Amino acid sequence: MSNESFDVSKENAPPPNWHIVNCTTPAQYFHVLRRQMHRSYRKPLIVISPKSLLKSPLAVSSLKDMEPGTHFQPVLSDPVKPDKVQKVVFLSGKLYYDLLKEREKRGLDDSIALIRVEELCPFPKKELKDAIDQFSGAQDFIWCQEEPQNAGAYAFMAPRLAQLLPENKVIQYVGREPLSAPAVGISSVFKQQSRQLLENIMKVY
Repeated sequence: MSNESFDVSKENAPPPNWHIVNCTTPAQYFHVLRRQMHRSYRKPLIVISPKSLLKSPLAVSSLKDMEPGTHFQPVLSDPVKPDKVQKVVFLSGKLYYDLLKEREKRGLDDSIALIRVEELCPFPKKELKDAIDQFSGAQDFIWCQEEPQNAGAYAFMAPRLAQLLPENKVIQYVGREPLSAPAVGISSVFKQQSRQLLENIMKVY
């Protein structure tokens, strides 16, 4: 387990005992491995990206993303116009592509911002604060994940994200209910839950 402090405002906190990343592009994967090898010290690197992204036609990078001067980005913000965004969704991993496809299908590109957290630990405070400030006028701030609520990154990210939100805003959760197993084990139920997750995220006012 990570030893990172829950208090994101704490100065001079000891660095966490490992790095956990969930890369969504080939360039990000390249940079994180390169960073690991070029460092003058060694610390465990946990890469939790699924194999399915290796064959996804959406998970691509240009050579420009790996040119000299480029580097790993702990957070990938959304290039949508911030003045129209109603909902900011934080997520990590391949779920991004499912939400991106559904957002485009429903014509909600201007209403929902998708913020990818590529490095979960250490907690990317500065990068997330920059993204939140960019969309500070949004009504809802949500953590979304495919895993049950008592699994995945929710328990780690939610209390830390909450400290960065604008006043009177809370971090909401959209995902599966807590479960005593990694998955429901029934394909039809799993698919229905996935459809419901998309519906809940795509609701706008």
